[in-house]
Amino acid sequence: MTTQASHTIWLKGDGVTKEANAGGTITPGHLVVRNSSNAYVVNTETSTGPVLPAFALEADFVGKGIDTNYASGQRVQVVYPQRGAEIYALVPASASAVVIGDFLQVSTAADGTLIKRSTGAAIAKALEAVDNSANAAGPVRIRIEII
Repeated sequence: MTTQASHTIWLKGDGVTKEANAGGTITPGHLVVRNSSNAYVVNTETSTGPVLPAFALEADFVGKGIDTNYASGQRVQVVYPQRGAEIYALVPASASAVVIGDFLQVSTAADGTLIKRSTGAAIAKALEAVDNSANAAGPVRIRIEII
């Protein structure tokens, strides 16, 4: 069964939404954190410890879709999803293939994406298979479930 592309980042489930200025370029679906200036930035944490999952949403309040990036200084919508919520996240370029059921962790590329769990704390489970291993051009989207 082929999965169709989604037009929204927050697919199902509960969560808390917040907004603040973007502290740099953010793509909807990026894992984000607040910096010391209280702005959202792409998560560059690569530690193996736990991560509070927060994902940038599309700017649908101004008619923008999931492929329109936020620029620095723009208001960015973010969801802090609860366990069981489904998100349309990002897997980085040249990442190992992911199959349904794989646990995912923050990418060691420090770019707001998720990769197949190796040594890090799992924050999600893959709901679809994605093979971006041969693509050096950029990230691809993947449906995930927060654990």
